[in-house]
Amino acid sequence: MTTVEHDQDSAVRTYEHERPRWLLVVLGLVCAVALLGAGAALAVVTGVGTDRPPAVDSVDAGFARDMATHHRQAVQMAQLDRDNGADPAVRLMAFDIETGQTSQVGQMLGWLESWDQTPQTDIAQMSWMGHAVEPGQLMPGMATTAELAKLKSLSGKPLDIYFLQLMIRHHKGGLEMAQYGAAHASEPYVRDLAGKIATAQQNEVVTMEQMLRERGAQPLS
Repeated sequence: MTTVEHDQDSAVRTYEHERPRWLLVVLGLVCAVALLGAGAALAVVTGVGTDRPPAVDSVDAGFARDMATHHRQAVQMAQLDRDNGADPAVRLMAFDIETGQTSQVGQMLGWLESWDQTPQTDIAQMSWMGHAVEPGQLMPGMATTAELAKLKSLSGKPLDIYFLQLMIRHHKGGLEMAQYGAAHASEPYVRDLAGKIATAQQNEVVTMEQMLRERGAQPLS
């Protein structure tokens, strides 16, 4: 490597190291807004022509409501590691989860709007699957308030590891919903997204478990 190339490489590494965190946060917010809008627009396109929208207690509507809620927590956790983690590979995984699931949230909320429904109802979560979540309980895989507080308190490698542990459990918890939606939703576009979510989360779990092992940690029990 020539002296000039070495100096250029050093300058790039210095910029990456010193790049202000607030800039990453701002860029992340801009991306999130754009992805939500893109997802909503896609939902309108896919939902056009529906003569009889799914009922509020249908598999389609229940999947859209509950998976959007599940996804929003994943996005929240991913943003924390994207902004405060230490490991570039883990932060990239967090960014991929954040962007992918933000777009999917936009799609699901867009469906609900096109069906003249709201994201919040009095219907128990997961009742569309035949086994509703009990009052005061969380959907499978969801982090507790205490776990989220702990995640927010961490930075660097401890944050990377705890993020991976929580996200693996989160993905596994949402897998049954995605698989059920893919098998039982009435609308083809709902089944299609549910199937894509199931496949993506299974693949990401395998990757994140390997990342944990490489960093000397194991998934949560």
